[in-house]
Amino acid sequence: MDLFSLISSLVERGDPEIEQRVQEFRSMRSKPKEDLFAELCFCILAANTSAQMGIRVMNEVDLDHFLYSSQERLREELHRVGSRFYNTRSRFIVESRWIMDRLPSIANESDALKVMENRTYLAENLTGVGYKEASHFLRNIGHFKCAILDKHILRLMSSFVNFDPNKPITKNKYFELERAFITMAGDLGVEPGILDLFMWKHATGRVLK
Repeated sequence: MDLFSLISSLVERGDPEIEQRVQEFRSMRSKPKEDLFAELCFCILAANTSAQMGIRVMNEVDLDHFLYSSQERLREELHRVGSRFYNTRSRFIVESRWIMDRLPSIANESDALKVMENRTYLAENLTGVGYKEASHFLRNIGHFKCAILDKHILRLMSSFVNFDPNKPITKNKYFELERAFITMAGDLGVEPGILDLFMWKHATGRVLK
């Protein structure tokens, strides 16, 4: 069975765990700015590491450190709990706090084109946030129009799109692969951010965030 047929069968069958996670993500859109910023922090912490690492760090470091502590104090906390790249991640988070007041309006946007514009805005204006991280954040606060091309998804995609998933992905290549992913999602009748969950679970055996 090829990848498309396999994923198609998974989507058709449905998955209660994925359905629950989708509802949890949608519920984030009504959360206060502090909770939304915490989700952005998670996406920054998970980039180039793992969702498991990001979840653990967010659970072990008090939220107030992400919201208010100096960069040095946050760095100490990230180092204490074994976060990777604690020097740069603490700087990325502190330098991104200016976006906090804007996050509720970003979360509550309903127009699909505006959602994609918000992704570009986040990726081009936040320190340490690229298109993948911006897509991850938007999906985790209930917007499912973006593909999240992490290493697991890229490995699966390499079976039907001609590229080497082990080589660095340029911005143009990322958009090319994203278009292929969005096309596949359309063919399957599911939003890209939800298809990502099905593919991620197929690749890893679980659904995190």
